[in-house]
Amino acid sequence: MQENISNKIDEKLLDKIIAVAYNDAGFYDRVVVWINSRRDPEIEKLLYEYKLTASYVHSLEEKMLPEANLKSVYHKIGRRENPEPAVPFIYSFIFSKPLVSSAVMGFFIVTIVSALLFYKPQPEQKYTKAEIELAQQQLGESLAIVNKVFQSTEEKIDVEVLSKHVSKPLNKGLIYLNDYLIGG
Repeated sequence: MQENISNKIDEKLLDKIIAVAYNDAGFYDRVVVWINSRRDPEIEKLLYEYKLTASYVHSLEEKMLPEANLKSVYHKIGRRENPEPAVPFIYSFIFSKPLVSSAVMGFFIVTIVSALLFYKPQPEQKYTKAEIELAQQQLGESLAIVNKVFQSTEEKIDVEVLSKHVSKPLNKGLIYLNDYLIGG
């Protein structure tokens, strides 16, 4: 029965149906198969049968095979019995989620390209000995001016602010407090 149905369906669509059933198809192929299965009940039935087969195949465990068969299969495909890929997370991520992994790779590529395009190294500035000496002289003069400003500010604070505005009212307050506490 399945051969009669598959003879009516072209080979490309059949490959897409099988890929969708085994969850190996891309988004476009899934949409194409979904649209065709809605139009033709035979395609829908075929897709359902392949999905059943795929679920059974995915539920099979390696341990169901005899040990001798496993060793011969591993030998024929050139794989060790306990595979240890260098980076198992990357392999599983790329093959199980192709849309997400392609988005991540796109982000990395855009980041690298933009970094290469927009990165402009600053030219190294070289100063002559005369320019360095002039800058040191100007720095010394600036510090001398700041020092004079601090000294005059210190004098004004000491003479005018502390003695007139802080010291006198504080002394008056202490005198009043002393008189009040002594009682006189």
